[in-house]
Amino acid sequence: MISTNFRLAWRHLLANKTVTLINIFGLSIAVACCIAVFLFLQNYWTLDNFHENGERIFMVEYVTEIDGERQFWGDAPAPIATALAADFPQVERVVRMQREGVKLFNKENAFNEVLVYADTDFFSMFTFPLQYGDPSALADPNAIILSANMAQKYFGEEVPIGRTLTLMTDEQERKQFVVQGVAKPFPTNVGFVFDLLTGYHAVHKSLQAQDWKIGASNCVFVQLRRPEDAASLAPQMARYLAPFNAGNPEANIVSFALDNLRNPMPGAYDVNRRPAEAPHPVLTLMFSLIALTMMALSCFNYVNISLGGVTRRLKEIGIRKVMGGRREQLVAQFMSENLLLCFIALLLGLMITEAFLVPLLNENFVLKIKFSLLENTGLWLMLAGLLALTALASGAYPSLYISSFKPVAIFTGRLKFSGKNFLRRGLLATQFALAFLAVIITVLLLATVRVWEKRSWGYDPGQALVVPLNDSAQFHLLRNELLKSPNVLRVAGSADHIGQGWRPEVFQVDETKQKASRYDVGAEYPEALGLNLVAGRFFDANRRVEEENAVVVNETLVRKQGWTDAIGKRLRIETKEYTIIGVVGDFKLFATGASRPALFFRAEENTFSNLAVRFAPGSGKQVAAQIEQDWQQLFPNTPCNYFFQSEVFDGFYGTFHKLSRSFGYIAGLALVIACMGLYGLAAQHFARRLKEVGVRKMLGASVAQILLLINREFLFLLLGAGAFATVLSFVATRLLLREAAPFVGNYAPGLAPFLLANALVLLTAAIAVGRQSWNVTRVNLSAVLKNPE
Repeated sequence: MISTNFRLAWRHLLANKTVTLINIFGLSIAVACCIAVFLFLQNYWTLDNFHENGERIFMVEYVTEIDGERQFWGDAPAPIATALAADFPQVERVVRMQREGVKLFNKENAFNEVLVYADTDFFSMFTFPLQYGDPSALADPNAIILSANMAQKYFGEEVPIGRTLTLMTDEQERKQFVVQGVAKPFPTNVGFVFDLLTGYHAVHKSLQAQDWKIGASNCVFVQLRRPEDAASLAPQMARYLAPFNAGNPEANIVSFALDNLRNPMPGAYDVNRRPAEAPHPVLTLMFSLIALTMMALSCFNYVNISLGGVTRRLKEIGIRKVMGGRREQLVAQFMSENLLLCFIALLLGLMITEAFLVPLLNENFVLKIKFSLLENTGLWLMLAGLLALTALASGAYPSLYISSFKPVAIFTGRLKFSGKNFLRRGLLATQFALAFLAVIITVLLLATVRVWEKRSWGYDPGQALVVPLNDSAQFHLLRNELLKSPNVLRVAGSADHIGQGWRPEVFQVDETKQKASRYDVGAEYPEALGLNLVAGRFFDANRRVEEENAVVVNETLVRKQGWTDAIGKRLRIETKEYTIIGVVGDFKLFATGASRPALFFRAEENTFSNLAVRFAPGSGKQVAAQIEQDWQQLFPNTPCNYFFQSEVFDGFYGTFHKLSRSFGYIAGLALVIACMGLYGLAAQHFARRLKEVGVRKMLGASVAQILLLINREFLFLLLGAGAFATVLSFVATRLLLREAAPFVGNYAPGLAPFLLANALVLLTAAIAVGRQSWNVTRVNLSAVLKNPE
């Protein structure tokens, strides 16, 4: 019986090729989206769960409170590791880690890499198996362990055990390490990794300052004997608040927290400087909605087309019932057809996922996914459930509805379908409403990025060029050479750079503590960047002793203090007082250009990590070439990197362009599925109205009148769906932008993005049915009237 059902189902699919292809293609796209989303979320929600001790591994975090706002931080200081191991028997082992940017010298070239220092228990705590070498190598301060990617990058297919690598640290310590291990390739669901790993030993200059000061590159992991010990241990860590606050008086640390590696605490994604990535629920919701939307579109297509083609199967249903067929047999037959169609769509969806969607996701997201049917048992379960769900969701109602017809009503012509059009119209309207929403979101994303890019910078970035440095010594050597060029107007150094981060600082005015962003810069830095001075003066390089107690603030800080004249006002940082000598206009600190927080500049000439050049108009390319030439002469073994200040936010904009492009693909797929459904329904609709069209042509109806007649139903449905989607998205966008105003600013999109999205959808729909509509208007009148159907 089952084989007979599937044999008949196969014949039916072959006999209705157009409808079959539409349904298979639409379902395969939806299935592919669901598989890709499943693979992504499977990795995302199982981050770091491959560590055997994961349930007992916790990150040490601390909580600060300033102006009533609490924030969690993951950069715990190194001394707390020793204290925890000594004070609490619940702690089985502790691992300190510190990351540091280094230069790796390979033959004649130098590469920027990240070196991780870790305690010798690193491999006992974490499950990072080695492909070559011995984990105990971390006991040797001159040993280094490479990731599989680093081994491939520098040594190719060679086994690098025993080879040497020369590194230069931020402390200008040049050391040779011996490769004593290579890790196996990391799983795709890894939340933190290493490229270069060496032992945490005091002989390394970068590790000699073991104090309680906060350092962004530090972190501490503890492995408890029992995971439930974390709840009682965290409050007891309050004993370390005194030394921690003494080392960081501006931070106001109020408590500690232990965050599990395998099961992160709620809000873990919002922990500052968290060493391991944590999943964000918004990303999960967004991807899940995408998968559900695509599946709903495809199922609606199938239901709609199945209901639209009922008349073609009336005689078959009537004869089978007259011959003794029961309703459940008909349901089984129709469900077999649907199951076979869904199975074919599933196979095609697997191919689409592997060929297109997996590479697309890996290109646009940091977290990589791997498509493997042999290794992923969860994927098999998901595919089985998806097949069953798709078959039921798309086939249940048509099967039950079609099988309910009575033979007498069929053969006497008393069967009416007009009342059932409400469901079909509703499904089609829903399909296009979802398609409209997807296209509107894409257009809004593109429009938003354009608004961000065009927002005023508050200064002129077009004549500034920035060179990242390895040390301050490079600054002085390069500066002296560049100033010889007539195109170079000014050269300045900085430890912090506008657009690439800042230092959070707490300052006091009278007895009130407030937060601001701090920039440590050279005396000429504000002028080199082209900042606008609105009051007072900039730093003077000839008055360095005096300028050590001076700051330049921005207009936002002045407004927050309620000052009309800020020059000469004082503010205190820790125990040192500073005098405000100048005020600069607010400028674009973030890529969105919306939030322009309070900040100040300090003149610090000790350590520079950037060199800023102000060049004459139109001489940017010549100055860049001059920098490359001077750099090669001064530092031949180190690569030269530079960027124009006008490009400082390009990475952020690039990310949003990728997001917009991804939504564009989704919107395109949604629109294709909806238009395929419209095409199938239009074909059935036009076929039923051929005689009517023939009669109207005979009575003198024009082509325009016939086109309006046969497309009026679809036109009203599309306009209604577009209006609904536009109103919904307009209201939702306004509410969302109001909540996100601190980030995106006071941006209110006009009607243009919504009208453009509607026009795109309507044009695509018109193309989908245009040829069919035109063919109907050119139908041969005599051939139609002679057709017995």
